[in-house]
Amino acid sequence: MSIASPAADLADVSDAGGEAIPLPALDEIAVTFARPLIGLPRSTHYVVRALGPSWEPYAALVSLDEPGLVFMIVPPAALFDDYVIEIPEEDAAELGLEAGDDAVVFVIVRRHGVPTPVVNLVAPVVVNRRTLIAAQVVLQDSGYGLMVPVDAGTARPAAGRGASGAAMTRPEPATVRSKLP
Repeated sequence: MSIASPAADLADVSDAGGEAIPLPALDEIAVTFARPLIGLPRSTHYVVRALGPSWEPYAALVSLDEPGLVFMIVPPAALFDDYVIEIPEEDAAELGLEAGDDAVVFVIVRRHGVPTPVVNLVAPVVVNRRTLIAAQVVLQDSGYGLMVPVDAGTARPAAGRGASGAAMTRPEPATVRSKLP
């Protein structure tokens, strides 16, 4: 399933009765991970918590299973208009995604130990906006980086220096094909 510059908010999530709720009306939305985030086997229950207008489009992903475990997340479309992903069929099935607009995509932001905050574009968090089931999806051979500066302006930075200071080269563009109708 292809996702290109996704509408990366939960603007039309459903309540228990199936009625759409606009995200701005909510301070937080509970999500359940189909499988734990990589390296965190005890945490599958989280809330996506708005940080307030001055922090938009950033949000917090707060574990309900491990107090104090919090990640900053951001919709990649807010940073990069060229971020296009192919969700593997197994992941799309596990999440119950029937169409591309069922998916809400976030990337995890790293702020510590780097001069500029960076995002992991290789393993985005994908949430089914209808069921609020989530998974961290690893994009094999995507050509995206693990530490892309939030101010890079592109999901595929040109040759230059990355957040680690190491020389970067421009990967070949990925061809994206939809595997689901």
